[in-house]
This record gives sequence, structure tokens and C-alpha cells, in this order.
Amino acid sequence: MLEIKNGAVFVADAHVNENRTEFLSFLELINSDKILATQLFLMGDIFDFLTGYGDYTAKFYAKYIDLIEQIALKIDVFYIEGNHDFRLKNLFKNVKIYEISKQPVEFFIISQNEKKSAQIAHGDNFLPFFSKYALLFLRLKWFLRFMNFLDILLDFKISKSILKALTKKKLDYKIKNFKAFITPKMRHYNADFVIEGHYHQGEIFDINEKFYINLPTFACEQSFFIVKCQNHKIEFMQKNLKGH
Repeated sequence: MLEIKNGAVFVADAHVNENRTEFLSFLELINSDKILATQLFLMGDIFDFLTGYGDYTAKFYAKYIDLIEQIALKIDVFYIEGNHDFRLKNLFKNVKIYEISKQPVEFFIISQNEKKSAQIAHGDNFLPFFSKYALLFLRLKWFLRFMNFLDILLDFKISKSILKALTKKKLDYKIKNFKAFITPKMRHYNADFVIEGHYHQGEIFDINEKFYINLPTFACEQSFFIVKCQNHKIEFMQKNLKGH
């Protein structure tokens, strides 16, 4: 089991596309130590659409991929795959990749010699039967290879169309009674801390003696969390790209 260190940075749902490029600035600040990070947790949907079997998207996001790889040579980078970015092991050699079948991922946090358990997932797990297997089908290697082959034949019209459509997706929304919405899901977790992205809510609360953290959507707020272990407390402090 791996440790979440003091100073670890968590970021989710950047949904990078041609109109949302602020995440590149964030990565540059991490790489130059202007944002000090002991670890970097990429909590899924960092890109609007990226697979390890897509020639067009790999080239489209190449500078981001290269920069993440550079950072991973300095600190541990954990990529918790989302529903918009998956099958990434072909693209990242230095990054620890966790696909949906490996989520939630088990970690622990230590503060003042007190060890707490943590489970981390993008958030699109524990789904109803149909949704679960529909998403798994989209991640099948043979299907992704076939779609990439078809995409090449069509001069990448499939990838271009998907990326264009996703630029119009609404990301800044609020889920009414979010705590009540998420509470039934917590029965699947058995850790002191549960950390997710996916829902874009940026909220923290206690649920049945479990500390639930939902990360804000970087795409809308350019916000991220830094872990601070001090004074016998473990805190997830929200920071903003502009005021880092």
C-alpha cells in the first residue's frame, strides 16, 4: 500500500481541449517547482478525450503528455483513469496508471505517527449493470484499435468530431443535495478518507465516519487540493492556479 505524502497535489477534471489550455500552465508550475508538490495525483478526465490507442489524440495532446512524463521523473505521478481518458499505459512510461478495474486504489496517510486509510477513484465506479459494462466495452483494446484504424481511414474525422462536440459540454453544474446523492455509494468504501473527482462539486464532508473529498473541476475553477499533515490534522486545502 502506498502513502499519500504531506504536500501531495490532487487535481481532477481539467477536460483539456483546444479552448481549455490552463492545465498546461499548471503543469509548468509543478515542473518548475513554483507549485511545490511531493506527489501529483491526476484524478481522471484530465483530457476531454484521450486513449492509448488513438493516434490523433496522442498527437493532439503531445505537449501535455511530455510534460507529465517530465514531472514523473522528479516525483511520483499517479493517474487515476476517468471516463474521458483511459487505456493510457501506452502513452505514459513513467506514470503509475490505474484503470477503472483497479479502482478504488488503496493508500494511507500519516499525521503525527497516526496512520489513516484512503481509497481513491475517479468516481465512475460502482455503476448500474448496463452503465458499467457499456463503459468497459468502450475500453476494449480490439474496439479501440478498430476505431483508430477507421479514424485514420477517415482522416481523423471521428476524433475531431468528438473533440469538437465535447467543447460544448456543460461542466459547471451543481448536484442538488450532493451529500444525500453520494451517501449510498459510500457503502462500497471502507477507508477513513475517500477521494473522488468526476462529479465536479468540490465538496468535503463526513459520511458515516468516513471523510469524503470530491475534487473541484479544474476546467471551470482552475482549482486543486494540496494535502497538509500538521498539528495532528490531515487537511485537503483548496488552491487556485492564479493564487497558488
